[in-house]
Amino acid sequence: STAIELVRTNSAYDPRRCFAFVHDLCDEDATYPVPGGSLDVIILIFVLSAVVPDKMQKAIGRLSRLLKPGGMMLLRDYGRYDMAQLRFKKGQCLSESFYVRGDGTRVYFFTQGTKKELDTLFTTAGLEKVQNLVDRRLQVNRGKQLTMYRVWIQCKYRKPLV
Repeated sequence: STAIELVRTNSAYDPRRCFAFVHDLCDEDATYPVPGGSLDVIILIFVLSAVVPDKMQKAIGRLSRLLKPGGMMLLRDYGRYDMAQLRFKKGQCLSESFYVRGDGTRVYFFTQGTKKELDTLFTTAGLEKVQNLVDRRLQVNRGKQLTMYRVWIQCKYRKPLV
């Protein structure tokens, strides 16, 4: 809710063009504060990785119903072998690619390639793939003398016009 409040209080925020709200993506009984078929874009930045894997499909299905025909769902999330995954200790792995952090939050690291997990999640929800790629970066913090190997998945999926 703090992040949403920061968005809403930003001078560039225009509630006629953007509607920022807090919602528990895994709460199947909660209703969205927007009608179905009314959104042009849904942005999921490091959101889906926090969802328990067996709840991801229903969450994407519910979100896809909010899109207008031609609407886009954009995602950027953790990819397999990201630095964050490689730093987890042995006892923090809950299941394949699914971990618990020290603060109790959970994180999933997506694959791209043979499994195409995200492609399956989004196309099963009736969306068409526009882009599904891996963004691999080597980030160097010269001040702290850290080298960080980052792996992110970046996707764009569109709701069909017909």
